[in-house]
Order: sequence, then C-alpha cells, then structure tokens
Amino acid sequence: MHATLEIEAAQTKPATQPAIRIEGQDAWIATPESISSGIAAASAVFDRYGVDPVACAKANDKLFRGNELLTEQEAHLCLIWDEADYAAFHLITVGWLSRDIDIQIVVR
Repeated sequence: MHATLEIEAAQTKPATQPAIRIEGQDAWIATPESISSGIAAASAVFDRYGVDPVACAKANDKLFRGNELLTEQEAHLCLIWDEADYAAFHLITVGWLSRDIDIQIVVR
C-alpha cells in the first residue's frame, strides 16, 4: 500500500506555487497536523534558499535516474531538496519509535 496525503500548510502561498505533498507507505500513520507542519517545514527550506520546489524535484529526479551528469546548480538543488525532505520527515515522525519509515515529500 502506498499512501499519498496532501494537506496545505498553514502559511499562505502564491497560487503559482506547486503543492507539496507527503507520500510513502507510512504516510497514512501521520496526523493531519504533523503533515501540515512537515509541509510548512519543507516550504520554509525552499523559501530560505529562494528556490522553486519544482526545480529541486526535477534535479532530484535526474540524480536518481542516474543516466546524466548533474550541473553544479542541479547538485545544489538536490542538496536543498534533501534538506527540505529531512525537515518534513523529522517534523512528521517526531515521537515515533521507528526510523525505518517510508515518508517523503513530492511536488506536483
């Protein structure tokens, strides 16, 4: 089973900003409040660096496909993606006894 949850973060965002979602086998376990907090944390990372989450997602996809070299800018975008995913993961799973959890951010 692969769950997808989409909850808007409490902060307001421009209509052109893509939706950040939480996906993974264990996403169904998380509360709507923790998912909202995780999405807000990921959004804060993207905002702090002034980058488009879609650009980060595309660079990360290219990295995982592994058949093309990344540019320096794409490598930086992948690092930002990892930081945003880490921030969301840890806010969502705080207090959980296990860290072997399948939850990650996606941008659609």
